[in-house]
Amino acid sequence: MKSFLQEYFYYSRAERNGAFILAVLCAGLFLFPKIYPHFIKNRSVEAEAYQEEALAFFAELQAADSLVQRPAAEVFHFDPNTISHDSLLLLGLPPKTAATIIKYRQKVSPFYRPEDLRKVFTLTETDYQRLAPYIRLAGPSAPARQVKMEPRRQSTRSLEPFPFDPNTATEAELARLGLPERLARNILKYREKGGRFSQPEALKKIYGMEEEVYQALAPFIEIRKAALPPVAKNEKAMEERPQSYDKASSPKPVDINRAGEEEWQQLHGIGPAYARRILKFRDILGGFASIGQVAETYGLPDSTFQQIRPQLRLSPVIRKLNINTADAAALKAHPYLDWRKANAIVNYRAQHGPFEGIESLRQLKALPADVVDRLEPYLEY
Repeated sequence: MKSFLQEYFYYSRAERNGAFILAVLCAGLFLFPKIYPHFIKNRSVEAEAYQEEALAFFAELQAADSLVQRPAAEVFHFDPNTISHDSLLLLGLPPKTAATIIKYRQKVSPFYRPEDLRKVFTLTETDYQRLAPYIRLAGPSAPARQVKMEPRRQSTRSLEPFPFDPNTATEAELARLGLPERLARNILKYREKGGRFSQPEALKKIYGMEEEVYQALAPFIEIRKAALPPVAKNEKAMEERPQSYDKASSPKPVDINRAGEEEWQQLHGIGPAYARRILKFRDILGGFASIGQVAETYGLPDSTFQQIRPQLRLSPVIRKLNINTADAAALKAHPYLDWRKANAIVNYRAQHGPFEGIESLRQLKALPADVVDRLEPYLEY
């Protein structure tokens, strides 16, 4: 047994020296973190020396912020019920105030009088006094305050709600519900135009329907599905948009290729900012080839475009681009082309010769078919 252990644990001299060195290294690595701090002198950092400099730096930053002024405001006449967010910024209002005005008229109530703008808590009195002379309200005046109707408690018999179908209710029945005459007339005219209420919430889209009035009537709305005829697409679009039938006349038609900034601003929802964007896009495009291209204007909401589309007219005013002589920079300037497509056209033209027509342009694999179709009205050969 003894000889077995001696043979098993036998180490040569080199192996013993290696094991010893390894043990020393392990011990040194274990003790190093505890010994190392004793060899380093403590350096006391004096923060007081930099305190005055830091305070002076932050004071300069604060002074610079206080000197920052908003850009000079561009004042013009506007309707707070229709003006866009970008146009509010052009008036010199902060972004937060502009967003609050948009949200207030959408979620709370329209502005019936110029003084109603003061209800926007982020609008300062200074800004209100500056903008008050330029407020032009095109909507109806403030309606007389109606008695709040309680579904479970009746104050007078004439104001007692009862089950009704907004698609078939007569003017007398709407009056019995306690609705204002103007609101009842808007409901009737909405139906005369082909509009239908497919669900109770659609009644809220009628111009002049206040939230408290709708909440009082909601438990009594009974829409008879069987009585509803098939709704056409244009009727659905009409139901999705708030309607106002008090306007005596609709806006004049606008020639999208000839109209100036002021003519565009006559359309509902188009302010100075959108008008300038449309004109700029028309200029770099070379003219509109179709009415639908107006919707491609940067930032223009589709709901606004759909609302003004019936007033838009098209005239054939197109600035052509010669695809066989224009260089890459001129081609890239067109909104439908980028540098990659412009260079591909120039290289293809250099290798295969001039383009003979739209079909030869379709041979260029770098141009998708939809891009070629959109470019076709603007190209000459």
